[in-house]
Amino acid sequence: MQHIIRSSLVGIFLVWIGSGCSIQVKETYDHQVDFSKYKTFCWMSGCEFKFDGPAYLNDSLLRENLKVSIIQELEQKGLTQNTDNPDLLVGFTITVNDEQAIIYHRSEDSPVYYKPMEADREIINYLKGSIIIGMADNAESRMVWQSHAIGYMEHNPDLSEKNIRKGIKMVLKNFPPKPIK
Repeated sequence: MQHIIRSSLVGIFLVWIGSGCSIQVKETYDHQVDFSKYKTFCWMSGCEFKFDGPAYLNDSLLRENLKVSIIQELEQKGLTQNTDNPDLLVGFTITVNDEQAIIYHRSEDSPVYYKPMEADREIINYLKGSIIIGMADNAESRMVWQSHAIGYMEHNPDLSEKNIRKGIKMVLKNFPPKPIK
């Protein structure tokens, strides 16, 4: 079963970091853009931070923690939220998939003992998710930066403010990109 969660659920995918799970983050950006010119931002959806996802994640405290974490991280990078005429529009997309892995175990330590592998298999359920955070130049109406994170997480992730903040920090770690010399 696949759930697509947009905007404010960026942190739910990223809480793996707090539980020690592995995340791969890759960024792509327009190398011709001078990112130092960007001073302000707002959300792509009419500058509103909106929830769109399953009801079990529609929690006002979670949404507020996500919003605050993203704003704080962008402000630490020198940007200011401005809903009148922002330089950048920030958008998010998250997917979370239920997946299974089958692990086969030897039933006996003796190398002489043979048994069909089907009898010694273990099925492990996990969630695989990805998040894409994109930033578009508002004046030119085009994407200039994107971060894509992929990882695995627990079925009941720790959605604490600390873990959400840590996750947002990781995905935005390389924004703005360093100028190429």
